Amino acid sequence: MSSLEISLALLAGAAILAVVAYNVWIARLRRTAASAKASADPVDRGEPSLSLDATGQSQHEASDPGGLGQFGQRAPVALDELVDCIVELELASAQSGERLLLLTRSLRRAGSKPLCVEGLPAIRPRPDSESEPHPAGAGEDADTGAAWQALAGAEHYRAVRVGVLLANRSGALNAMEFSEFVAAVQSLADQLSVLADTPDMGAVLARARELDEVCANLDAQIGVAIDCPEPLGVSDLARLATVCQCVERGNNRHARLGPSGEVVFSLALADSPNRLQLLLDVPRAPGALDPWQQMIDCARICAQQLGGNLVDDAGRPLPDAQLTRIGEQLQMRYASLEDAGFPAGSALALRLFN
Repeated sequence: MSSLEISLALLAGAAILAVVAYNVWIARLRRTAASAKASADPVDRGEPSLSLDATGQSQHEASDPGGLGQFGQRAPVALDELVDCIVELELASAQSGERLLLLTRSLRRAGSKPLCVEGLPAIRPRPDSESEPHPAGAGEDADTGAAWQALAGAEHYRAVRVGVLLANRSGALNAMEFSEFVAAVQSLADQLSVLADTPDMGAVLARARELDEVCANLDAQIGVAIDCPEPLGVSDLARLATVCQCVERGNNRHARLGPSGEVVFSLALADSPNRLQLLLDVPRAPGALDPWQQMIDCARICAQQLGGNLVDDAGRPLPDAQLTRIGEQLQMRYASLEDAGFPAGSALALRLFN
């Protein structure tokens, strides 16, 4: 290869890296801007702040790459065209779930975005009484009535599909993550001796940026604090957690759980030794549980027990009228999440806001 060809190759490589870096930078700016807007206004004012860092993650979730979310609240995984880029692989013959599990065990993440693999069960003969065709239900194949499902070793499958989440609190899917996803899908296709029809990168990244912008505008974490006359310790926290019916979730953090194990709000010691912190992760807490009111009721109990006062993150008092106004604004945020198709606490919301 001539020196001119080498120079051109190096320039092309530098250009690709520049494009990737630009996409990552733009996504980070968008998250930072959304976070800055939220911090100035939990729902448009400087009342209790939303406690988001520059990437849109809460301090509790920034070190949680495994997708567990706050206090181990795992998001159920099920691919959805609304939030995933999905590639389907039609198999020449039925493959055992055991083999597919072995081939796909390394498909976990593409950068900061989780991958998911599902299978379409092979056709099974139906009893005579069920031989008549019937309408396919949601998520079912129109010809067989089979539904996409998580791979199981005892099952056989006639097709598999691999999906990557388009956006989460780390930002939108970027070019490098998409390329990693495509490489993983192509490797699986080669092992299964099938063709992989991967989508155009530009169209997928455009979808990812659009979804990320929607989620950034809907995301919110809102906290209230109790300023106490005396420093607090771990034993004080444990006692208050018991009084408020909160359970320990590790690292001296406690949470009020819903009837199905949903995290309603969290309770922990703040950075200041004289302060107790309560936090509501809005998209992850089901609105039907009235999490804001539950958290404020708990905060008032804690304030009474400690002889303290309710304040925002800046230490400003929170009168009842202001708390009521914030609650009304949060209802609007919950309605916006519902309208967007990501009801708070739903499987999609738990995946996106993680």
